Amino acid sequence: MRHKVDRRKLGLPSDQRRALLNNLARQMVRVGYVQTTHGRAKELQRIVEKLVTQGKKDTIPARREARKILVGHSASSPRPENVLAGKTDAEKLQILKERSLLNGEDLVRHLFDNVAPRFKDRPGGYTRLTKTGQRRGDAAPMAVLEFVD
Repeated sequence: MRHKVDRRKLGLPSDQRRALLNNLARQMVRVGYVQTTHGRAKELQRIVEKLVTQGKKDTIPARREARKILVGHSASSPRPENVLAGKTDAEKLQILKERSLLNGEDLVRHLFDNVAPRFKDRPGGYTRLTKTGQRRGDAAPMAVLEFVD
């Protein structure tokens, strides 16, 4: 029996699971949708719904709570200016096309200024989870999590 079992473990240790879900939440806020496995999407949905609710409050404590998830404190991730240092203009354009530099505090600001105001009159249910079939390699059930418009 699964009495009082709160979350999925996703086959990962707790620190890796937390990092995975935080990265997926960042991607969701940045782009507006995420395609991943169904179990990960269901766990991510809980986190993103809470982030949008915090974003609707727009208080300093709400920003601090959102910052815990959206701002990574990883020492191994290079800062944007370090990635672009010493590159030619063509290389800089290629790097900027490949990855979004909307990270950290800019991502928190994006959540509070752009994403959350879209749902100010909605009491909940900010995301939609759609099953998309099975992954070709291992037949894992896939899903797309997106914001409701």
